[in-house]
Amino acid sequence: MKTRRVLLRVAGHGGAGALLLAVALLGPAEALAHACDRTDNDRREASRVIRDLTGEIDEMERAIIEALRLQTGQLSGYTAQSARAITGALDSQTRLQAQIAREAAETEAMRARRPARGACEGITGLAGLAATGQASAGARASAALTETGRIIGDRAVVERPGAAAGDAARFETIARTYCNAARAGEDSNLCGGESALHGADLKAGSLFDRRTYASEAELRAAVELSRNLAAPVVHDPPPMASADTERERRRVLLARAADARTALAGDYFAEARALRAPGAGLGSWAAQVASGLGRDPDGPVSRYELLELLASRRFEDPDWFVRLQGMSAENLLRELVTLQAVSLMLDWQRYRSDERRGAIDAASLALAAEEMRRLPGLANPAAGAN
Repeated sequence: MKTRRVLLRVAGHGGAGALLLAVALLGPAEALAHACDRTDNDRREASRVIRDLTGEIDEMERAIIEALRLQTGQLSGYTAQSARAITGALDSQTRLQAQIAREAAETEAMRARRPARGACEGITGLAGLAATGQASAGARASAALTETGRIIGDRAVVERPGAAAGDAARFETIARTYCNAARAGEDSNLCGGESALHGADLKAGSLFDRRTYASEAELRAAVELSRNLAAPVVHDPPPMASADTERERRRVLLARAADARTALAGDYFAEARALRAPGAGLGSWAAQVASGLGRDPDGPVSRYELLELLASRRFEDPDWFVRLQGMSAENLLRELVTLQAVSLMLDWQRYRSDERRGAIDAASLALAAEEMRRLPGLANPAAGAN
């Protein structure tokens, strides 16, 4: 019984050491001492205890192994979740940094492509729109004053120095500048002008082929061409005091109507000349946009030439189409807005021209109706009666 208590005490500590201790305590000497005692069950009890201890130890080992396995799996899961969270955070940070870098690059590109106001006005020619418009309006007003005064015989205009508006002054200009040597006759002082100006007052190109008047000679040739077409001579109207009869009053009114129609015709050419008046210092820009013109880069640009460059000439350069391919969406929108603005300006200019052409057509119709009234039987209905 003492041995059983020792085994039980040792078994309380568990483990393989308890098993070895139990075998040692049941050594050969004690076994021989009780070999003849059939009632002694210590050996059997020890074997049972040992078996029970061995089963418990195995169960404990399995529990420990299972616990370790579960713990290892949990640790692996925690590690995987942590790694996934860290990876996701790193990916988010990388994407954020990439987005920031992309936005910074786009902003820098936009800033590099976005011209300043002064550069935009210089590159597109928009700086000259107001200046050329003012120059054109001034030339238009001056031409209207001079030509109208010349047509109605206003001596303050006709006899003004340098105007060359009277018949004698115009004849002198033609004889010394625009006629050729074959028309000189016996006077060697006549028709001595430059050969390049011979017949310039007759050529339509003196007006319509000019984009900007680069010299006073070009302007004078255009003026003389306009006068040859609309009002070649100055009429000296009768004094108003002499119109003391109904017939004289009708003659004055008819002469006034003829002057109005002549002034309307002259106005059409005056408008064309006014558009070609120099107005903006964009010569270098114009020479660069339209290199084929061979123009002086130091010369100013007229309203007519500026609109031509904006609406036509710059598209004849293949480099414009090359630049168009590399434009960003913002610059493409700017280009479209510019084209639309130029188109609207041209539409307005076309409306003004159509308005004048309509007035000329209306005046021509009125003149035809007036001539019909002078036909036999209409001017004096009684003369046609039997």
